[in-house]
Amino acid sequence: MPLAGSLLLCCLLAAQQPGEAPQPIPTLKKPAPVQGPVDAILDHVQTGKDGWLSELYDEEIKAQLAILKKHLKHIPLEREQLAPFIAGDFRGTPLTPTKRTRLRDAVPWVEVYEPEREFKLTAQTLPQELEKWLGELEHIEELELKSTAISIEVPDPPQVQFQIRYYVTGTTAKHEVRQITGYWMTQWRKDAEKGWQWLGVVWEEGWESRSPKALFADITTCALPPGPASEQLQRGIDWWSNNLDVATGIDIYGHNGVAVGDVDGDGREDFYVCQPAGLPNRLFRSNGDGTFSDISRQAGVDVLDRSTMGLLVDFDNDGDKDLLVVGDALLLFRNDGRGRFTFVDPTEAGLTPKTEEKGIFTSACTADFDRDGWLDVYVTSYVWQVGETSNRLPVPYHDATNGTPNYLFRNKGDGTFTDVTAETGVSENNNRFSFACSWADYDGNGWPDLYVANDFGRNNLYRNEGGKFRDVAAEAGVEDLGAGMSVAWGDYDNDGLLDLYVGNMYSTAGLRTTMQPIFKPDSPTGVRSFLRRQAKGNSLFRNKGDGTFEDMSESAGVTMGRWAWSSNFFDIDLDGWDDLYVANGYVTNESTKDL
Repeated sequence: MPLAGSLLLCCLLAAQQPGEAPQPIPTLKKPAPVQGPVDAILDHVQTGKDGWLSELYDEEIKAQLAILKKHLKHIPLEREQLAPFIAGDFRGTPLTPTKRTRLRDAVPWVEVYEPEREFKLTAQTLPQELEKWLGELEHIEELELKSTAISIEVPDPPQVQFQIRYYVTGTTAKHEVRQITGYWMTQWRKDAEKGWQWLGVVWEEGWESRSPKALFADITTCALPPGPASEQLQRGIDWWSNNLDVATGIDIYGHNGVAVGDVDGDGREDFYVCQPAGLPNRLFRSNGDGTFSDISRQAGVDVLDRSTMGLLVDFDNDGDKDLLVVGDALLLFRNDGRGRFTFVDPTEAGLTPKTEEKGIFTSACTADFDRDGWLDVYVTSYVWQVGETSNRLPVPYHDATNGTPNYLFRNKGDGTFTDVTAETGVSENNNRFSFACSWADYDGNGWPDLYVANDFGRNNLYRNEGGKFRDVAAEAGVEDLGAGMSVAWGDYDNDGLLDLYVGNMYSTAGLRTTMQPIFKPDSPTGVRSFLRRQAKGNSLFRNKGDGTFEDMSESAGVTMGRWAWSSNFFDIDLDGWDDLYVANGYVTNESTKDL
């Protein structure tokens, strides 16, 4: 018996009078749990308790898909184990097209086909078709089956249409790298005894890529020198967010960029890594043999302030790269030409906004906007600095206009800058939650124009009209009401005109829920579609050459970039055509119950 229980028994026996019957030992009862406001909210958001049958069915069907994914990693399939969740009257098309009808040539280098959809799949042939779908893959690296749309066709017993986005990467026996991506429209029916059963499938669209070997290799461990910098950077954000005490104040959020440039004039590219507050920024000098040395401290740029990004550019026209670090303030470092930097106070450099209320800077880009021979700086901001305005939330969510202002600083040519935001016109619609910006002369008039990607709503396209700007995003067709994270310019169709790619957020849950009839049924006209746009993903706009753009996002197949923080054009396979690379990710958990 535990010590506390023994003491209680002794006390009761001592209090008992001679001849009296033993007193019963009281039972300790736990107090009834108190239902707090948070508990009520958590109870309401549990799947199935909020009136969203579509999400309940989605969760149940995904449990079946998890079983399928588990079996697909072991070919040949054990068909007896798949049988319970495949309906006996299953019918469908092949999972990849066997016959195709050529429709047209969209442009000289794109052929458009429509698959011939023959409903010849049955419950008996489906396992064999799944094996065929995976083809020659001997080892599967990643397998995703994500639901992007759901609609209830029959209420009782429930029968639903369920769109699945599939994504598979792996290697063949010959070490060939293969990736298959696409969409199936599936049907499911809930059986009273067996649960959800797969009733049908129609292949909608898909893509396949092959490579005789992996195109890139991770060389971090051999390129970076042993030591604290290498160890810290190789651990990654997830490790640090799980191991750093929150009392340190280090915010591991991932908003940190990398700048590349030759800082010491030896003809080799070096790179600068920005970090959260409390972790030192790092400058790595190229050794010329594929390795790098950490020269952060001796170069004088091991900044401990929160840094969202850096720029290595020549601001003073002396032929070497200076450094601008973006964060709570704009930190300018002058380069002596040998890779040693001198800090210039932001006030002395003129890199402080004229307005009293200031935001925390998120990104910057440079261009000689007034063509005077000196590089100028445009800076975006996202949230208000700590103070009475620090807790402003975006309102309305899909088209917020209560964000922090961005700033344009003109280089005066004497080592200082001045805030020219108001007089140049970039103050127009300057009230968004801005993440990224980029200069490009999209209209070919010889003056650099400016695009700004904003979270929670519309973006800006400032057309440069002789050193003065006008926001023409609406008339150019590039407002793009998404969750803007990045912007890139490139000529993807090789027609000599600069096209525009905007990184946003892609959410399968958002796509599912915003299509449901119970999603904001009483909202004003357009709000439902605006909110659905928030989940659609990235956007590609083709420059038409007349000052306007055409939205090619869907037809080009480039919307799905997951949670796309950054993106850029470059010719990855050296075939003369610009490809797209999208950096994505977010801090998450193995369980989705908290999302």
